[in-house]
Amino acid sequence: MVSIADSFALIIDTEYVEEVSVPTQFRYFFTYTITITNPLSQPVSLSTIKLLLTDGDGVITELNNPFQDNDYLISSQQDFCYSNDIITHSPLSIVQGKIELQLNASELVVITIEPFRLVTPNLLH
Repeated sequence: MVSIADSFALIIDTEYVEEVSVPTQFRYFFTYTITITNPLSQPVSLSTIKLLLTDGDGVITELNNPFQDNDYLISSQQDFCYSNDIITHSPLSIVQGKIELQLNASELVVITIEPFRLVTPNLLH
């Protein structure tokens, strides 16, 4: 059985920004963009994006939720892009989490953000 959450498409793009990273000081700068496509015939409100960062040492950090106390509407059949940056002290980190969308006053849809990597070039083959 396919749930409503499964019908939403997520595309995640990441980039290592070498120009502002300082590996000798264990500062690795990454950007990421999450694109959500609303396949429904009705708009949905973006409630929260909750992300957890696990760095190369296994330390888990909760990332900032910019949508708290805001109301972002994703129109029917439209995309919504969220971009942010992260500075880590590890050349390899994993991010995962969930997105909560409000369909109406009583129905909340939770979309899982599968783990994705923030990794410097040539670290993995």
